[in-house]
Amino acid sequence: MLQANPWSPHLAVAVGYGKGRVWLAGDSAHQYIPTGGYGMNTGIGDAADLGWKYAAVLQGWGGPRLLESIEAERRPVGLRNCEASGAHMGVRLKIAEAYDPKTHEDSAEGAAAREAAGKLIVEHGNAENEAFGIELGYRYRGPPIVCGEDNEPEWRLLDYVPSTWPGVRAPHVFLEDGSAIFDHFGPWFTLLRFSEASTTPLVEAAARRGVPLTVVDVRDSNARSIYERDFVLVRPDQHVAWRGDAMPADALAVIDRVRGS
Repeated sequence: MLQANPWSPHLAVAVGYGKGRVWLAGDSAHQYIPTGGYGMNTGIGDAADLGWKYAAVLQGWGGPRLLESIEAERRPVGLRNCEASGAHMGVRLKIAEAYDPKTHEDSAEGAAAREAAGKLIVEHGNAENEAFGIELGYRYRGPPIVCGEDNEPEWRLLDYVPSTWPGVRAPHVFLEDGSAIFDHFGPWFTLLRFSEASTTPLVEAAARRGVPLTVVDVRDSNARSIYERDFVLVRPDQHVAWRGDAMPADALAVIDRVRGS
């Protein structure tokens, strides 16, 4: 042992994520116990969210409500991940409290102690390393810059179920040519088209507001089944902003909403 430093675990989330020109991300917004590894992952999500929204405002097409959406979207994720981190640590503590020195004995009693310890660990589960709902299935519920829908799909702690319900992360899928659908996304907003119908209303509305938009044509039945609609509008952070089987009746209203106007 060359050096030892004191360390104190924290489970804390900022009461506010920012205001005006100053917004928080990473450890300034939340501090977790490392169980689950959520600190850096949540911070990267914060940075992705702030990055495109700052850029939109600086480029002139981001609306007045865009920065306000940072707290509405990211703080609920921060709170849930904080709760999960604490729950995972609670499992570790319960296992530690049940420690029996007999587990080291090469005897019948030692074997029984090891069996009991194994059962306890299985009963408590391995959510710390298998909470795919937190890692992949997080979503923005009712934020001001998403064209929301009712009938939210079930959220599960241990499972990730792909969906394009507005607010969720767009699902990863390999296309028939072997490429990942994400590799076809544009750098800003991406409109995925799974049919031959025209995209003109949204394309013209985006151009009118100066919103950078890339149209990507996908002709892949498996991808279409996973993406659930003929049209899916994806934000720069890869969260779904809007979806439909036809162009919206008021395309300009959709563009204004997703840009925070």
